[in-house]
Amino acid sequence: MQTTILDPKRIGDAIDHLVTAPISNWTILKGLPLAKLHAAARELAGGSVTLSAANLLKEKVSRGDRVLVLSGFIMRDYGLPETDGPIGAAVMARALSVGLGAVPIGISEDSIVPCMEACFSAAGLVPATDDQLDSGRHRYGLSGFPVDEAEAVRAAKELLDRHKPKALIAIERPGAGEDGHYHGGGGFEISSFTAKTDILFSEARKAGIPTIGVGDLGNELGMGAVAGIVATDVPLGDVIAARQEADITVVANISNWGAYGIAACLAALVGNSDAFHDGEHEKRLIEACVRAGAIDPVGGQHRLYVDGTDAHANACLVDLLRSIVLLSQREGANISGYQNSWQTK
Repeated sequence: MQTTILDPKRIGDAIDHLVTAPISNWTILKGLPLAKLHAAARELAGGSVTLSAANLLKEKVSRGDRVLVLSGFIMRDYGLPETDGPIGAAVMARALSVGLGAVPIGISEDSIVPCMEACFSAAGLVPATDDQLDSGRHRYGLSGFPVDEAEAVRAAKELLDRHKPKALIAIERPGAGEDGHYHGGGGFEISSFTAKTDILFSEARKAGIPTIGVGDLGNELGMGAVAGIVATDVPLGDVIAARQEADITVVANISNWGAYGIAACLAALVGNSDAFHDGEHEKRLIEACVRAGAIDPVGGQHRLYVDGTDAHANACLVDLLRSIVLLSQREGANISGYQNSWQTK
């Protein structure tokens, strides 16, 4: 009998299944069409969206390469970021650094940079100025990005010229709608305080740099490929649907979870479980994010929740993902032995 090794496609399917489990405020209380959005993204990717994103990164990114990780969604009335986004960006940055030896550069509004720094450092990475990024291991950089459109054009070209990134990843980052403005989930406009990172994404795509967009509602940067479904099936979708596309669109129950799915697939592909965190580490990341000022958008509080989902539930999801990463590395020989035992002696 021919032995069977663990198939990355099966791993990707399992991870997609976990990160799209409909157990958050948006999908339970509001009945968002998560399954329909995810199915559309899978069709575009030709299979698992998390695995497709991880494969793209593994193919395009090598040791020492820069990757821009865009995140941060400022909550109207607070002027503070929500907990969904910066944590996922930090987990993604860790996977890029530990798994590929890449140098992640976090991009957000100036006001959110301190929160991004808290999360990236809590993920185990070491901050560095631009001239120190290649000094030592597991360094990361941070950069604010302008709210003004004209300044954003200049900043985008400067960032791309300076870092020559091999990929851009947007995680729970506002994306402009058909009207050219940015919107919160309630349809209200947030353009006046939102950095125009669509311009950075657009310039990268013009330069042929691969892009990945991660979102959970449809108003996030990189979700343009599913804008049609968002416009017709999501409440206020005709207003909030982001139009900028990405090479790979990752739809998840919570955007952080989409980033976790990519990171877990990447850890499995490179055979390094340290490239993905665990549940206890997840709790520390949420605590660091809240301590740095982030708010749970559902509760409107400084509490250890993400999109109305408590830290324990998030940690359990991370441990389930980690079990798949460990399975992919540990159980291949056991599975083959088990299958071989079926043979008639």
